[in-house]
Amino acid sequence: MPDIVLDYHRLKTPIDHPDQSVTRSKLEVPTSNVNFAYLACINKVRGCAWINSSYFVLADWVFTDKSIFAFEQVNQVASITGRLSDYNHLYRHGFDPNGNTSDHYIDLWNGTTSGTILATEAIDIDNTGRGGRLSISGSAIKGMRYELQTPTHALSLPSPNATISATDTTLASGYYGARMLRHASNHSGTDPASAWLLNPASTLPPALAIIETEIIKGIDEEEPTRPELSKSLVDIGALDLPLHLRIEAKKYEMLVKKGFTEEEMRLLLGYVPQHQVDLDAVTWGSFEFHPDKASTVIVVITGDNPYSPGAVERQKTKAKRAFRAPKNYEESVELYKQLNRDYPHWLAGKDNFVYQTIGLELFDLFQNVDFYYGELVEHRTHYNQLKQVHELELWHRLDSLEDMLQRMSGLAGVLANERDKHINKVRDIKKLGW
Repeated sequence: MPDIVLDYHRLKTPIDHPDQSVTRSKLEVPTSNVNFAYLACINKVRGCAWINSSYFVLADWVFTDKSIFAFEQVNQVASITGRLSDYNHLYRHGFDPNGNTSDHYIDLWNGTTSGTILATEAIDIDNTGRGGRLSISGSAIKGMRYELQTPTHALSLPSPNATISATDTTLASGYYGARMLRHASNHSGTDPASAWLLNPASTLPPALAIIETEIIKGIDEEEPTRPELSKSLVDIGALDLPLHLRIEAKKYEMLVKKGFTEEEMRLLLGYVPQHQVDLDAVTWGSFEFHPDKASTVIVVITGDNPYSPGAVERQKTKAKRAFRAPKNYEESVELYKQLNRDYPHWLAGKDNFVYQTIGLELFDLFQNVDFYYGELVEHRTHYNQLKQVHELELWHRLDSLEDMLQRMSGLAGVLANERDKHINKVRDIKKLGW
């Protein structure tokens, strides 16, 4: 049977047989809004090993901008991935009920043994099912949490219960998919029928504060590289907290009384039962977190602590530097220029910063166009990565960006001028080619 021809407009391949037969060569090959079970049926998935003897099931194409949604059973760690090139170079979105008020996260694996935390939500989740989504557009890496109390279809999702985001320029293309299993629990993860390949999502929560912190270098998967944020750890038993937290704390207390160390708990259970919450935890995302190029990192805070309000101010007080959150495009651009003088290695531009701090869809389009213009025309830092993407996919994405920008009406002044500049950037890319 011949290979299926990529078709990014959901057109059927030419009918070669007048006998009304249904063959692989006649099937549609959608690359958006498609279930992984369908992709598996037409032989368009692949697998990749992951640490701890689990694996990702991936759509069989290299993409730049896409998102993955999955209905996930969360017992220990359930996760989805984007821009994966091998088992140790990828972005990951996950839920981990064992974190101290940081159970929803995005991290980056770039050839290290520890990984780098790019964003976390200040929440302690239980170990039930929920929806997770990783969305990547340009240099914007977004993670979404859905608490699904009513029947929901992945193609008509409600607004997420929470969104976290980071700006990162490490990986420019790769495979997208979901992790099916984790070795320590055969109920943690998802299955191909519960995962969808989707187009990117756009809106973000606005910044409440922007701070600069020192960096804690990672040791292993349990101690990853991360910003040095203020912590205030309190035993769960000292607070009136949800039942699932009290149960985990009871497990920990029982094991301690039996003489178990935390290392032994991890070997026995695969994790250390949570027995503390962090009253200083906030929802945050990093901007261009490069621990090999700087000793500090810029952190955008978008949410307060669920148990002890005022954590945003406490983080600002203990940070190396704190900045007022910008209220509009001009203020955000001005702050970016100020910070860029201290971080000259930043590859992400002003519109990346505007998008992460203001959060509107228009700015996502701006930064997305800048990503392609930079990678295909200007600096071309990851040009070889983008060349792995099918040419039709690049054309399709550029056409979509131009169309979405043209439909952004009601703009005036600097925003109208910026929109027109970015439309022209798209046209320049298509004119020059790659």
